[in-house]
Amino acid sequence: MKANEQSILIVDDVPKNIQLLGSILKEENYELEFATSGKEALDWLESRPFDLVLLDIMMPEMDGFEVCRRIKENPATREVSVIFLTAKADFQSIIQGFETGAVDYITKPYNRKELLVRVKTHLTMQQQRKQLEITSAFEKKIFSIIGHDLRSPMGNIRTYIDAFLQVNPSLDESVVLLLKDLYLLSDNAFNLLENLLNWAKRQSGGIVCRPQVENITYLVKNVLTLFSLQADSKNITLGFEGKDVIEGFFDPELISVAIRNLVSNALKFTPRGGSVLIKAGIASVNNEKRLIVEVDDTGNGMSAETIDNLLNKNVHFTTYGTDNEKGSGLGFQLCKEFVALNKGEISITSAPGKGSTFAVSLPLMKTD
Repeated sequence: MKANEQSILIVDDVPKNIQLLGSILKEENYELEFATSGKEALDWLESRPFDLVLLDIMMPEMDGFEVCRRIKENPATREVSVIFLTAKADFQSIIQGFETGAVDYITKPYNRKELLVRVKTHLTMQQQRKQLEITSAFEKKIFSIIGHDLRSPMGNIRTYIDAFLQVNPSLDESVVLLLKDLYLLSDNAFNLLENLLNWAKRQSGGIVCRPQVENITYLVKNVLTLFSLQADSKNITLGFEGKDVIEGFFDPELISVAIRNLVSNALKFTPRGGSVLIKAGIASVNNEKRLIVEVDDTGNGMSAETIDNLLNKNVHFTTYGTDNEKGSGLGFQLCKEFVALNKGEISITSAPGKGSTFAVSLPLMKTD
């Protein structure tokens, strides 16, 4: 079989019917094989793959319904498309055919144009399904590489550098600066891989939101620890304002990703010597008590147009930071999506030269 040929197995116990179908389909350059019984059809399917089976219903020993049932029960053949050929156009037979796994039926005597259109339609769908499977397998491989083969080593490099700096406080200043630069490079790479992985999961429906009662202060303090070295490298004051326990109803993993990205962006767009402050508390929003987390910075601020671009889900927007830090544009997209999954909202208050405030509001308790 040529690489671009599509293969069809015609199954009918009447040779004249096979000849008629063969003469019609041969003009379309399909590769054709024939079987005159259910057993012979199953033997063919065991020996090689087919894109489509045209299957007669009324056959002795093993009718088409039974053949189709066996095709669909076999993991090696279940994905092949089956179209029933039948003189029985009654409703019950049609329903029975679909219940056994057929994708369509064609009634005898055949209408040539109808036959060709239905065959072409299902072959095209089969081809698209196979391409999707190939694409899906490739995506899973890429996700696996990002999630394990790349993400884990990058995270380890960052951890080892941080640990080395902690246990060697008397290192030469030039060595410390070099290690801090290496840490930031590995940290940026790690965060990019993390965002890519989260974005890919989100696009494929792999993200599941599991909200529960959580202390946002504990989560925020972990984020502060994570970004302390990055803040130090730009001489930025990074702090928190809020009580030790402030509870809300959210998925801690998703909201942690959202806050990490907001803090990362704030550090990126705040010049050296500036400050980033995270505030958390309870406030009334539209007459409803909500958990509010704000990330305030003394950065460059944004125009109304830039804010609109950030909040517009159809616009992929990114720019460079105050130290020419490059972004992927994925971080804030993930913030919006993950906050929305938690039935939350995100807003931006900013003006050029006046810094920015990113505010996230979340439920205090379970909502319907």
